[in-house]
Parts: sequence; structure tokens; C-alpha cells
Amino acid sequence: MSNLGLYQTMTTVSKKVGGPKALVGFTMTGGYILFRAAEEGVKRGAKSIKERRAPCPTLGMVFQVTTDGDDTGVQVRVGDEYRVLESDGEAILIEVLDDPNSPCFVSSSFLRSVSEFPSGESGRRV
Repeated sequence: MSNLGLYQTMTTVSKKVGGPKALVGFTMTGGYILFRAAEEGVKRGAKSIKERRAPCPTLGMVFQVTTDGDDTGVQVRVGDEYRVLESDGEAILIEVLDDPNSPCFVSSSFLRSVSEFPSGESGRRV
């Protein structure tokens, strides 16, 4: 039994494919093909996930606060206006206009309780 291990395997394979240059060429070509196939799979998977996600219907709309409210430290007063930046289920990212502590996350139920969210009549696109 030999102690050459991997070296012996590489030389044997190298002889079968036509020498060390051919082995390097096959290895690089095979690696490139595998990498490109994996990259394409990841891109298709990411695109599929993005397409399944429903767009935020109130994205960019501005609503006026009709009732004072406080939700986890976010305070809004009558007359304040907020813009919807993004939504994901119950969590809504809003920017309270003229508030240095914006943007902040609040629940959609909170927004419904202090304004006419999500009805489109009171909001305006900006």
C-alpha cells in the first residue's frame, strides 16, 4: 500500500484525460458550468419569491391622523400626516411627516384606529 494517496489519484486521472493541462482545463470548465448552474438556480428562486410577494397597496400614500394615538412609543396627534413606506402583513413602515423620529414600524390595526387607513379616498399619492 502506498502513502501517496491523493497525489497518486491525481496522476492516474491526469494520465487518463491526456495530461495535467487537460486535467486543469476539465476541472476549470466543470467548475464554471456548476457555478453558473447554481447561480441561475439562485436567481430564479429569488425572482420567484419576489413575484409571490404582494405589493403594498398603500405604498406612497399619505394619510391624515383623525384621532390621537400611541403605539409602542410612536405618538401621533390629530392633524399629523404620515406616509406609508412599506408593509409586510400586519407591520407597516410609516414616515410621520415633520417628525425627526421617523420612519417607524406600527401595526395596521393601530393605523386604522387613528386614521382612515387603508381606504384610498383619504390618502394621496406622493
